[in-house]
Amino acid sequence: MTLCVLSWLLLANAVLAQTTPPAPACDAEQAFKAANDLLKSKQYEEAARTLAQVQGCPNLTPIQRFNLGWLYGRAHDSRSALKNFQLVPADVPDRVTHQYAIALSEFALEDYRGTVDALKGLRSQGLLDAKGTNLLGVAYSKLGQYQDAYPILKEELQQNPNDLFAYLNLVTLLADSGNFKDAAEVANQAVAAFPQNPEVLVVRGAANILLGNMETSHKDFVTAVQLSPLQPDGQFLLALSDYKQGKFAEAIAEIKAAINAGIADSDLHYLLAECMLKVDPTKTTDAMTELDRAIELNSRSVSARTLRGKLLLESGKPGQAVDDLELAHKVDPTSRSALYNLARADAAIGKTDEAKSLFKQMSSQTEDSLGELSDQKVKRALNGENSQ
Repeated sequence: MTLCVLSWLLLANAVLAQTTPPAPACDAEQAFKAANDLLKSKQYEEAARTLAQVQGCPNLTPIQRFNLGWLYGRAHDSRSALKNFQLVPADVPDRVTHQYAIALSEFALEDYRGTVDALKGLRSQGLLDAKGTNLLGVAYSKLGQYQDAYPILKEELQQNPNDLFAYLNLVTLLADSGNFKDAAEVANQAVAAFPQNPEVLVVRGAANILLGNMETSHKDFVTAVQLSPLQPDGQFLLALSDYKQGKFAEAIAEIKAAINAGIADSDLHYLLAECMLKVDPTKTTDAMTELDRAIELNSRSVSARTLRGKLLLESGKPGQAVDDLELAHKVDPTSRSALYNLARADAAIGKTDEAKSLFKQMSSQTEDSLGELSDQKVKRALNGENSQ
């Protein structure tokens, strides 16, 4: 290219720069306000689309870029959140908040090692607040490093005895490591600190189920339901504690009261069916009605599909049973109950090879769909949905 041609190109660019109007500035604050309003109504995908409109804006200040990331995190788009946090200096808005935001994004992406790496330096310098301390302890626990997690959460409780999350996270850690007695003891301390909190009562009740203290757990669930009558898991565990004590009529009454109060929960209808069958195994019609309702509320309910499939099989309808049981097995391949009953149904319709293959996958022929769901519910309670 000659010097003359190059000069003309440079001149043309200069003229264009002067005559072409600049692109309009992005109105980030307006987008943030709109996204925030959407988040209040839990419209997460729409909020993320709104934020995407300013993602590529060149005029965002560092604090706006950070706020963009924070809103992405609230919209459950942790990958975009992390990307924005990494684009701003480490002291925006301050070092502790910045590192916590990164750690929270890493945690949501199940990168627990990344969470630890983002926070451990702050802790060593005494800069970690309660939120960060809880997150660090839980991240260590997720990595199976209970020996690192325990002292962090224990120290947090000693320094902040009113830290609800620390109690719940410590219970979870102890339960995950098999220390159910210690988990129940920490739950006792949590109830003493928060006697009117239904969540800690459910947690203590769940811990006592694992210890076999059914009457004690029942009392906690009764109180939790009184404090929060529309919480489905509390209602389920209350009825479950009666079921495990053979009090099927009491469990039925409790579940029907919860349903009449307006709780639309698939698992409650499933448990009601189980209780009805315990009272009278020959009256399957009412049980099937409850299972139909359970599946209407949650078409992927493994427990309801499995029990309905089992009842269909026993009533001479193996073809219909297979439909339920295949879906249950697909949703949860680890369910022994779904696997066992599917094998039986396949055998009943002449799919001998398929049935043999399924039977071979079983370590035993013990099948208990309620036991599987109960274990999940107890674990969920001990995990503390509202904990860090």
